[in-house]
Amino acid sequence: MICVGEVISLLKERFTQDRYRHSLGVAKEAERLARREGLDEEKAYLGGLLHDYAKGLDEEELRRLGRLSSWDIDDDELAMPELLHAPAGAYLVQQELGVKDPEIIEAIRYHTIGSPTMGKLAVIIYIADYIEPNRDFPGVENARGEVEKGIVPGIITITSNLIKYNIDRGRLIHPNTLLLRNAYLRRTT
Repeated sequence: MICVGEVISLLKERFTQDRYRHSLGVAKEAERLARREGLDEEKAYLGGLLHDYAKGLDEEELRRLGRLSSWDIDDDELAMPELLHAPAGAYLVQQELGVKDPEIIEAIRYHTIGSPTMGKLAVIIYIADYIEPNRDFPGVENARGEVEKGIVPGIITITSNLIKYNIDRGRLIHPNTLLLRNAYLRRTT
């Protein structure tokens, strides 16, 4: 498997400066959350670095890579091409970089839509992608505060924000996001 230093060099060349800065922010936030939650910090950092590996590829290429992957990509996800970089990225990091760790692959795959069954590392990457320090949009400070209270209130706030954001814009919402929110809401009752 590729080492973190090699990934950083590769991403510097592959990404725009903003995308690179975002990926570093996600990696550092994922590492911090992993430490707090007793997870493998190195895996969290690597997952954070690689989460957007396929970002920037054109829609046709994302669809092609999605079909090559072993991931189920449903009609809802296909209707939202901005989400396809997640399954395509999970496929590419396996093929191009030799990343085989199933937790890292799952985290990359579900960092956009979430899943009620995703493991803790995937949850950490999902959260870190939303709250990393370079993010600046309405509701992010509240989400950061809720994450500091715990993973459960953090996920509920993030998914609620994403659902509201998409409703306000008349956009589709992937069912996984709602299922993830419901699964975490059930943990509070």
